[in-house]
Amino acid sequence: MGLFTKLGMSDIYSFDRKMVWTFVLLLFMGVILYAEQNLLAPSIEAIEKEFFITDTEIGAVGSAFTLVAAVVTLFWGYLSDKYSRKWLLVIAVLLGEIPCFLTAFAQDYTQLLVLRIFSGIGLGGTVPIVFSFLGDLFTDQQRPASQAWWQAFTSLGILVGMLVAGFLGPALGWRIPFILVSAPNFLLLLLMVLFGKEPKRGGGEQEIKDLILKGKKYTRQIRLREYINLVKIPSNIWLFLQGIPGTVAWGILPFYLITFFVRHKGYTVELATIMLLVLGIGNIVGKVIGGSVGNRLYKRDKRWLPIFNGITTLIGIVPIFLTISWPAPAVPDFFSLLPVAGLGFLGVAIIAIAGPNVQAMLMNVKPPEYRGAISSIFNLTDSIGAGFGPLVGGLLSAARNLDFAMKLSVLFWIPCGLLFFVLVKYLPADTEKLHRQMTEARREMEGNA
Repeated sequence: MGLFTKLGMSDIYSFDRKMVWTFVLLLFMGVILYAEQNLLAPSIEAIEKEFFITDTEIGAVGSAFTLVAAVVTLFWGYLSDKYSRKWLLVIAVLLGEIPCFLTAFAQDYTQLLVLRIFSGIGLGGTVPIVFSFLGDLFTDQQRPASQAWWQAFTSLGILVGMLVAGFLGPALGWRIPFILVSAPNFLLLLLMVLFGKEPKRGGGEQEIKDLILKGKKYTRQIRLREYINLVKIPSNIWLFLQGIPGTVAWGILPFYLITFFVRHKGYTVELATIMLLVLGIGNIVGKVIGGSVGNRLYKRDKRWLPIFNGITTLIGIVPIFLTISWPAPAVPDFFSLLPVAGLGFLGVAIIAIAGPNVQAMLMNVKPPEYRGAISSIFNLTDSIGAGFGPLVGGLLSAARNLDFAMKLSVLFWIPCGLLFFVLVKYLPADTEKLHRQMTEARREMEGNA
């Protein structure tokens, strides 16, 4: 039972063994859920040819999937702060995976677009549910690590989806990957229904955790009229703002990377998929490192965490830009891929460091009954960039070319990195305010007892 202690998540052992296995099950569900997120990327050329569409239309599909997921997250966020997150998760996964499965049978562009939108509704629901779930499993000092491992598993899922689509798509057709990726989650969902257990709300707060584990109930509930106050917290405002430009790049680069290397560098789909795989592994490594270092920095001085995020984001831009600009040989092969893949791995790993720490900072400035809501608002602002990314990339590609679109997208990380430094002023005060609120909640719980 010492595995999670070594990974910086010993808090989970405060709960019973069933909760530990629920967390493990949740991680593997995340792999399958996110495997569908970029299934289109390796097959863009094939889909465009079959449905007689261009980069603009396929970009609209990618944007619609992400933007719809972001908008419906607001609804799911409210529900996750009020009702059973286990059963909400079951519903959200079904809403996402059924249309994902049916995408394999789309007969035209309109059907493809509609089915991807419905998949986005389900995937969008899982974001605030899991965010709230993890907030009640781990205390503030271990949330960077827990978020890092959740994001690492979901990033692994994206890689799995790309590998399935990138290697099986050319041989079996672009439709089969949608079936292969969606099917396993129906089994995992059944296991969650039968054996899953939900953490008690408030269980991740240091001030009241012992009362929660003794059976006391955290009774504070979300109020719709206080939604506006969520965006008045300074740390939240700056976390929201930094996410918008940063996710434009995240929205364009993975979506078009394979097409870019095929079209402008002369790589085969398989070689380009390997390139994307290497970058995806870099993303996972960066998140794990970011969460581990984030845990340590937060314990020492809360101000160091946003400084660390800002510096790494700005540094990571250089190797990623070199990756896009690296000249390709006349006949690319696996060995010519190595230097550019190495640069890409380094750049993405450095950029990805901030991801889990951003989520942890959001958790640490708002009480349990508002975590789903704050996650949904952040996901909305975050997805404005990610959602419009494919569309913006498609429009830039149509107006100029894809090479121009890819290089320009990297520059969006500059304002993202700079905005992190503003958080140095606000994060310590906002986290201390939450600790005072939880101390007050403890007095209420003890008084009721």
